[in-house]
Amino acid sequence: MSENIGEPIPAGQGPKAWDELVLRFEQGFDLARIAQLLAQARERGGQAQESVCTLNLIAIYFSASQYERARDALEAAGTVHPCRLLVLVADPTVELESLTARVSVVRSAGAISMERIVLTATGGAVRHLESAMMGLLLPELPMVVVWGGRPQGDLLQRAVESADRIIIDSGARPPTYLAETARLLTRGAPIGDLAWARIFPWQALAAEILDLPNLREHRANLKKARVVCAGAVGAEGLLLLGWMQARIKRIEVGIQAEGEPDDDEERTAVSAIARAAPIALGHVSLFEFVAPPAAFTLRREKGILVAEVKGDDDGYVVHRVRLPPEMPGRLLGLELKVLAGQDELYAASVQAAAKLLPQGAA
Repeated sequence: MSENIGEPIPAGQGPKAWDELVLRFEQGFDLARIAQLLAQARERGGQAQESVCTLNLIAIYFSASQYERARDALEAAGTVHPCRLLVLVADPTVELESLTARVSVVRSAGAISMERIVLTATGGAVRHLESAMMGLLLPELPMVVVWGGRPQGDLLQRAVESADRIIIDSGARPPTYLAETARLLTRGAPIGDLAWARIFPWQALAAEILDLPNLREHRANLKKARVVCAGAVGAEGLLLLGWMQARIKRIEVGIQAEGEPDDDEERTAVSAIARAAPIALGHVSLFEFVAPPAAFTLRREKGILVAEVKGDDDGYVVHRVRLPPEMPGRLLGLELKVLAGQDELYAASVQAAAKLLPQGAA
């Protein structure tokens, strides 16, 4: 049978993958055939057809390698938040036009907790992706878009207009793109950010230290703040300072790069015990703020965040917290707790962070 007519091809799978069915097309995606293939995938898992679905999770990438790097995180987050996961992989740099659909389902406690549809297009065929996406959405459920490209372009603008929420990762791009993110937020774009979720532990520890009964007196006297990033200034450091400025308008801030990120061997090491994510290029390694005569220093020591306070009347204070273990989909799962609209504190922090960029970068 001709592949463009819709012959299901069982894809070869490793022990961790799902039983995936594949269709290839020549003249655009046939949504009816994709729906039939999805029904076939549902039937393969057994008689129970009950589904649990809370949202449409749309992930957009611009190369197969981008998607492969994000795949584990998407599938882990999509299992925690039951959904229809619709992945669009658009690679216009490949001259040969091709269209492929891959379909599979995941079951949990006897019910289908995730339907996964991966649409891949190359060359000029990428023009078919947007209409196919709109035809495969489940009606009356929120639409959350995970954007794997730079925060710009016509496709992103159309996503802004139709999605309930868009999740980006500022930490995966040069920090200058925060200026464009700030402009989108000003126009009301419902953006979430994995880089924002990445600095939650720093924010939480700073707030916790300043809320200790013997240190609360310093909150009204915060004058300066400084962030150090590993190897290069990154979006996470700018967002952390932006958060501080959004909360304390008068504070003076500064950012610089020092030291090096963790080496490649440590970043790629496999361990049976989940550990905190290593310090990557541009990630925060130190956060200082001053409320004379007290000085607060938060620094990263492997998987521990250490907070030290010097100059307080009650003497030296030290507090340690363990960073959360890095699991696939952890950051995305945090951002999926908000399914629509803006996080006002994030929006204010991005606006403040964009003002810290060098003149001309915005």
